[in-house]
Amino acid sequence: MRHHNDSYFTGTLLEYLGMMLVSFLAGFFTLGLATPWAFCHRERWVARHTYIEGRQLHFVGKSFDLWLLLLKWTLFSVLTLGLYSFVVPIRFQQWRIKNTYVYGYWDEYYATE
Repeated sequence: MRHHNDSYFTGTLLEYLGMMLVSFLAGFFTLGLATPWAFCHRERWVARHTYIEGRQLHFVGKSFDLWLLLLKWTLFSVLTLGLYSFVVPIRFQQWRIKNTYVYGYWDEYYATE
């Protein structure tokens, strides 16, 4: 049985600042078009350094998919006179969680059946 203290984060402040600087500059110099790439870059970094019950997280989201979703959400928000914008944060979190996995979880799950 695993204990909750097997969960930890291995990233450092210097790595985080470097990653955030690269993400900011990419978004700034592309006038925001690279923002989905910057978000996916950040999520991959966080997942790479996060361990839950001793297993590493893995983020598989694609920046192009997020870009298309942001375009769709913006269009829906405009068409509904801003009402859909209340739903966007929830859809965004759903997409983020849907694309985050724990390495090795299913292998152990199926081995116990």
